[in-house]
Amino acid sequence: MNKRKLIGNIIFGLVVTIVLLIIIFSLNDIDDIFNVIKGANIWFLLLAILFMLIHTFLTSVTFVIVKTGLPTELTFIDTLIVGKMEYLFNAITPFSSGSQPIQTYYFNKLGANYEEATSISLSNFIVYQVTLTIFSTVGMIMYFSKIYEVASHYMWIIVVGYIMNTLMLTLMILIGTVPGIKKVIKAFFRLIGKIKPFNKKMTELEGKTDDFVYKFQRDIKSLFKRKRVLLGTTAIRIVDLIIFNAIPIVLFYAFGIRVSFSDYLYIIMMSAFAQTMMLWVPTPGASGGVEWAYTVLFTAFASTSVIVSSMLLWRFITFYLGMLIGLAAYLFVKKRGRKYENRSVY
Repeated sequence: MNKRKLIGNIIFGLVVTIVLLIIIFSLNDIDDIFNVIKGANIWFLLLAILFMLIHTFLTSVTFVIVKTGLPTELTFIDTLIVGKMEYLFNAITPFSSGSQPIQTYYFNKLGANYEEATSISLSNFIVYQVTLTIFSTVGMIMYFSKIYEVASHYMWIIVVGYIMNTLMLTLMILIGTVPGIKKVIKAFFRLIGKIKPFNKKMTELEGKTDDFVYKFQRDIKSLFKRKRVLLGTTAIRIVDLIIFNAIPIVLFYAFGIRVSFSDYLYIIMMSAFAQTMMLWVPTPGASGGVEWAYTVLFTAFASTSVIVSSMLLWRFITFYLGMLIGLAAYLFVKKRGRKYENRSVY
């Protein structure tokens, strides 16, 4: 991603944020929200930030584990830092889809050959998507009646979001396991390409299909052959999801909401569910959809002003703080990568 496009995406993300805040404050009492936030317990807020920092560390560790056993020159630190870049590039691209190409590029620049770099990025992405979808599915099954109770009027949006996310995962599995799937994908691109405005882009995508499917299937096979890597990354992802999605619990305590132990699992599952079911929203980081889902799913725990206040802090800690961490990682890696400027990408 070139500098101009990066800056453009960041500016667009900021505009979306400003519009979102205007909408939120127009629908709620600003004074109530600020009073609630000012009264928050600082120690619980710091604990929530600590949970986020642990989350960023654990997600980066999964890249290190995937790298294990590959004959790559990537160092432990470089792998960790490149892993953290996902918080920036997923945040500024629609459908949270932008980190894998840029991470692959810098893994390559910092010591991995192109095959190793794509394997590290794609394998980690596959494990994360599968784990998160299973996590959300379990939550959907366990708490369907409770979700319906608090969000009956919006159930169709929730179901559509869940189905779309599940279909995306199913497509990933088909691409990774069915040899003839590339013919279906190319036929789809040709069909869409008959619409004149999409012709050029669809032709370009069709030309890249064979190479993409080959690499994807290669990395799937490699991942499943390395069972320790698969189990290790999956276990860490599960622990990471629990810690990351427990942040709303900590924020509830910061606002004086006493949550019963029996509700802990519901909050953790619904926090994950709020993100997965809104990934289809075509804004940077699914902004707008995620915030809406959070307020709807947790509305039963406190007054609207308290839930909206916790949502704003939750989004700042889990999204905007993550962006800053990702930006710092990107600037560090970009500087480190200059010593490899003449390195071949193959």
